[in-house]
Amino acid sequence: MTAAEAWTVTGLGMAVTFLGLAICIGFIRLFGVLARHVGEAEPHGAGAPPAAAPAVAAPPPPPPAEPVPAPVLAVIATVLDIERALYMNRPGSRVTIRRTAPRP
Repeated sequence: MTAAEAWTVTGLGMAVTFLGLAICIGFIRLFGVLARHVGEAEPHGAGAPPAAAPAVAAPPPPPPAEPVPAPVLAVIATVLDIERALYMNRPGSRVTIRRTAPRP
């Protein structure tokens, strides 16, 4: 193989690679445009939008709760400390604590 043939093969390989990348970029953009149009499209058979429902008044605020006991706060702090140690405080991770009535 001569140097000219080697350069020709190298050039053709690079051209095919970058042409394939350009085609991939085109498909990605095409699918993005199609997804936007499909998301905006009105479903078949849908008529005029339904009339707006009357506004509902906001529910009254809950009554003030009693303070959380110190042993419960200690347990919550321990759980949060363990979660932080195990998951290294990942962004987006969270612990949800719901207050419930004590069991009889």
